[in-house]
Amino acid sequence: MKAKPALFKRAGKALQKAAPTILTGIGTAGVVATAVLAVRATPKALKCIEREKEAKNVENSGNLTRMETIGACWRCYVPAAVTGIATIGCIFGANVLNRRQQASLVSAYALASRSLNRYKQKVKELYGEEAHRKVMAALAVEQSEKRPIYAGTFAATTSLGFEEADEEERLFYDAISSRYFQATISQVLQAEYHLNRNFALSGGFITLNDFYDFLGISKTPEGDKIGWMVSDGLYWVDFDHQRTVVDDGLNGEVECWIIDAPFPPVTYEEWEDMEI
Repeated sequence: MKAKPALFKRAGKALQKAAPTILTGIGTAGVVATAVLAVRATPKALKCIEREKEAKNVENSGNLTRMETIGACWRCYVPAAVTGIATIGCIFGANVLNRRQQASLVSAYALASRSLNRYKQKVKELYGEEAHRKVMAALAVEQSEKRPIYAGTFAATTSLGFEEADEEERLFYDAISSRYFQATISQVLQAEYHLNRNFALSGGFITLNDFYDFLGISKTPEGDKIGWMVSDGLYWVDFDHQRTVVDDGLNGEVECWIIDAPFPPVTYEEWEDMEI
């Protein structure tokens, strides 16, 4: 018996959150409905006006005044007017609810910001500035996206990934962009393989951001300007993996794999300078 009240309560909260969107949708539909009803009412209104004119011509042989014209046809536009008023109410209601939600979000953000600042200050007081920097550095480790990489061939579409494989994520350090990220070993090996595959198929040029895209980590601003070229005498981009340990500031020393390229990526201008 307790399940129903809980269900109704959750449904009520969901409806309350979605209320601005629902009202906006109703308002949009109301605008269309108002226009349609007004167009449909016009022929009826014209007939009412004509009947009123005929009646007045018989009585006074005169034209209808503005008020007489309105009095003759206003009933035809009642549905359109009611729909229009309801539409305006929905639009204003959605705006009011949006403002309330925005105010709630601003308040929540302000509270979270104050709590975070208090936490930072307390960490510094209890454990010192160095501990604070270690915590912030640990939080800054990027999480790679686990997305499958597919390669199209003439015969089929292939993938080196194992969908259901339960692999352990490890800490990696990219020496090129000087940043840490978490991924599985197979993710890294697949990224290196597909980078070289595209390197060969593209005619001998690949950018650094292509590598980061395969890794599933964020690209860098300069990553589209530097890369590897066959003109360097390279026909395969080699990567070097070195195991080390780092202090993450939380669990002490943890295993970390450094990824580096013996031949680092360069810009086209740097390649021209090397040729000279």
